[in-house]
Amino acid sequence: MIFIVGRAILAEYYTLLLIALFLIIVRAYVRIRITRNNSQTWGWDDSTIILAWIFLLIGAVLIQIEVNLGLGKHVKDLDDRERDALNILKFNTFFQMVNVLCTLVTKISISFYILRLRDDMRVRWTLATLMAFMTLATIAVVLVLSLSCRPLRKLWEPEILGQCLPLTTVYNVAYVQSAFTIVIDIGLSLVPILILWHVRIKPGRKALICTLMSLGFIATISNALRNKLQSELTTKDFTYDMTGVTVVAILELSSGIIAACIPPCIPILKIRRIKAERSQARRYAYRPRSVGAPIVSANSFASKSETLPQSENEDDMIPLR
Repeated sequence: MIFIVGRAILAEYYTLLLIALFLIIVRAYVRIRITRNNSQTWGWDDSTIILAWIFLLIGAVLIQIEVNLGLGKHVKDLDDRERDALNILKFNTFFQMVNVLCTLVTKISISFYILRLRDDMRVRWTLATLMAFMTLATIAVVLVLSLSCRPLRKLWEPEILGQCLPLTTVYNVAYVQSAFTIVIDIGLSLVPILILWHVRIKPGRKALICTLMSLGFIATISNALRNKLQSELTTKDFTYDMTGVTVVAILELSSGIIAACIPPCIPILKIRRIKAERSQARRYAYRPRSVGAPIVSANSFASKSETLPQSENEDDMIPLR
């Protein structure tokens, strides 16, 4: 039986998972149908964000298994205390691996998106350096988790022969990766703001774009909270105590993908406004014409194409339009 804490964890995860999926579908629609004539076609940022969502989905499966085993319950309330607790530990180890991989791919996707804003050598080198450090830190975490016990299954089957690293070593590496992630989150949130700061667009629109690009700070805050709660994975009643770090980890992964998808979805709002204007134009075009009034054709206002018109205006060339 799933306790209310387990239900709350699943409700959070599946809600954020579906929101992220919805935004990815909208993003794909924008790329394929709306901005294809404005040099904003499908790119690596779109492909990698889908891969990040797949990792998020795998994480949801692992958390579902953990909740079914008793995640959110006190150890004393588990059906089979020792076996269920060790199985939760096993699947949580795999979840941590998926966690860091999902985070890495999300940051790579954001980096590719930033290159749509400005693709020059300085920005390329800055992003490449950040991603190189992020990749190395991620590889280190996956290796340490994979080699935390030799063989790894000794982690959840303590009776077999083998050796395990101290948990402090494992979590120290996780702290380092988390610190890299926080620094990179801040960098990826600030770079677009610095790029757009001197672009000649309306102040209100510039503020909106910068605000959207700063949504990644939600993941940064979640990461910092996860660091603080990391020690709960080593308590004797860890099946209950790890609830906090699990909730924050889910928020961190999901908010990163959601924040990465919102700016590319903005063009769909503009196309809706254009359609509304065309609809109004059609109504005007078919009104009874007074004597001497010029003939206005609906075709002069309306078009069947959903693509945004090409423009040389610097404001319209920004991929957040």
